[in-house]
Amino acid sequence: MRLGSKLTVDLGQLATNVNLLKELASNEIIFMVKADAYGHGLLEVTHFAYHELGIKRFGCACLGEAMAIRKAYPQMEAELWVFSDSNLEQEEAKEYYLDYNIAPVIHALSDLKIVLNDKDYQYLPLILKFDTGMHRLGLCQGDLDEIIMLLKSSGRKTVKHLMTHFANSYLKIKQTDRTSRQYQEFLDIKQNLKTAGISIEETSCANSGAIEQKFSLAETHIRPGLMLYGPHCGLKERKWQGKPISTLSTKILKQFPVKKGTPIGYGGHVIGKDGHIIYLPLGYGDGILTYYSGQAFYQNGEKAQFIGRINMDVSAIFFENLPTGLASGKEIHLWDKDKDIPELAAQFKTSSYQLFTALTNRVPRRYQR
Repeated sequence: MRLGSKLTVDLGQLATNVNLLKELASNEIIFMVKADAYGHGLLEVTHFAYHELGIKRFGCACLGEAMAIRKAYPQMEAELWVFSDSNLEQEEAKEYYLDYNIAPVIHALSDLKIVLNDKDYQYLPLILKFDTGMHRLGLCQGDLDEIIMLLKSSGRKTVKHLMTHFANSYLKIKQTDRTSRQYQEFLDIKQNLKTAGISIEETSCANSGAIEQKFSLAETHIRPGLMLYGPHCGLKERKWQGKPISTLSTKILKQFPVKKGTPIGYGGHVIGKDGHIIYLPLGYGDGILTYYSGQAFYQNGEKAQFIGRINMDVSAIFFENLPTGLASGKEIHLWDKDKDIPELAAQFKTSSYQLFTALTNRVPRRYQR
């Protein structure tokens, strides 16, 4: 574990983001905590959201994430849903779902058949996800007649929750675009199920991009993910005013002036102009990925650039003009609540998601309110 580096997670800012979310949408929230709560700490974020923010339902990517929450907080009565890696075909998964009160999101016809044909699953809530055009996970609309037949023949004529997932909601949504077509297909599926006598208790479509654009909010629930942790979806006209809940800080290992032509690090990358180098105790072993090399960004108002190869444990940053205060042993922030995370991620040739989730557990998380 690093001692001079840390990701400080501001839970108070998370609360502010959730309040801003509620101003955008009055729907019930399915709070996504997959991928270690987008790198911010699965257990700590879930605990805070449940006890302090009144969140009662959380979305995980895999069964292991949901079980980690249940084992850490056995008295927590929140609903935990597994959205992708459900493993329903494995016998041991049954024990976890039933004994730990976890629910799978059913996105394959084979999984639906497993649940409907197994008496042990007779009280498991039916959460059905349909593929409406993302072509990733989801039940096929072409199988709808068979799905209706299976539901009726099993006596399970109530769907707890019906959902789909938008592929392009991070783009500006227009009346006839792909996102609108996906939503219309979802509405058709919902109506066909109801016409066939299948009761639907809840529905959701809106992920972060759709919520930001107030799209598909006629459904009962929303499924915010990245926006909870601060970043907007990247629209030119920014509509989400949440701020990053984390600050990635580290202490400078070394700072020194360099002359044009000086070789730096592995491979001897040659410096193209006079300037200054600072070395940070963060490398690809911490989540500062190798392709950050050469990418420019701004630090304390001055242009900075990752220079040479990113090492496992250290990385070098070049400044033509060194900002005041950047000396050996001094703290530097790679991001904080004042950074535009999507813009920073674009400068690093990555995404906001990966910027957060790439951080390994070698960088300790510290929590404040």
